Amino acid sequence: MNSHQQELRYAASQAFIESLDQLSDRLSQPEPASAEAPHREVDKARSPRFTVQDLEDAVADIEQFTQERGA
Repeated sequence: MNSHQQELRYAASQAFIESLDQLSDRLSQPEPASAEAPHREVDKARSPRFTVQDLEDAVADIEQFTQERGA
């Protein structure tokens, strides 16, 4: 490995270590109360409703499609 590649690897490793240190610092600081995301409830009216049969039918359709394409 030439010296230029070694220098690049060293610089990259130093930058990586520095970013890990910054991450560690941020994770060790307490979160401000205003940064807390509000809790949202899932809108059940908008949630898709799938039955096990719907999923089994979809799997069967996909298997049939892949078999036909492979033949």
